[in-house]
Amino acid sequence: MLWLVLLATVGPSQTAASVTTFNRVVTVSVFTKKLAAVGDLKAEEVRVLENEKERRVLGVEPDRRPLEVAIVVDSGATVAASYRSDLVPAVVDFWKALPPETKVALWSTAPAKIAEFGGDLAAGETKLRMIAAAGGNYGFDSMVDASRELGKRGAPRRVVVYVGSGSLQASIAGTSALARAIGETLVTPMAVLVLPSARGSLSGGPSGDAVQAFDVQGYFGQVAKVYHGAYVEALSTLAVAQWLRQFAADLNGQHSVRYESEAGREGTLKVEIRRKDTKARVGRSVAEIATLQ
Repeated sequence: MLWLVLLATVGPSQTAASVTTFNRVVTVSVFTKKLAAVGDLKAEEVRVLENEKERRVLGVEPDRRPLEVAIVVDSGATVAASYRSDLVPAVVDFWKALPPETKVALWSTAPAKIAEFGGDLAAGETKLRMIAAAGGNYGFDSMVDASRELGKRGAPRRVVVYVGSGSLQASIAGTSALARAIGETLVTPMAVLVLPSARGSLSGGPSGDAVQAFDVQGYFGQVAKVYHGAYVEALSTLAVAQWLRQFAADLNGQHSVRYESEAGREGTLKVEIRRKDTKARVGRSVAEIATLQ
């Protein structure tokens, strides 16, 4: 199927007034409550509302474009007691569950890049296990680096995943830099944040039991909302594996949904999936086709 990109077909002399139809494509991830990706979604199972107006769905097909994922793993003192026992196995299982041919790179929160894109999973696991979790959590720096590299590489689908505690070294400059990097590089942010617990799911260490002046939960929640990503909270490091299984189902169950729209700026978009026992995440939408007269 030949898709004509609007920005490439409309010349300087053509105006929005000459557009009779205007289509958009939105990425929608669909998976079951049992965390199985849905790979056979049909157009009649999708309802699209734009600015509260129902739009006609023109087609639905699985999104099989190349995918690259940068995983940032907390290696700070706060998770030292559970780093090798819980976080590393969860990250390795997530990597295994990603779509075939996905290129993955790894960062620690030292901050440091520890595995290049396209590397071997076994080698990546070995490098993760060699890390001695200690010190502060400079995850914002790692996520900025990862997002910028994803942007330079230019894969059609690009995701940065943070796995770890909320004890990040935060500053206005750092948080602003991450939001800016994600927006500029069109990266999808996904985060599993392990919450502090009176039951001791996280160890002590620098800032391990400190009251956070920075609203890290609010920050990740807002970033996920604005940039069409995903944010979840784990009550313990043991729960991280389950949430990463959901992320894997999400990325395996991505579809491209084409629908009729109107020329001009995209409005508020809502997508409903008419299939029992499924969950969905709505990603970015882009202009696709204009029919001119």
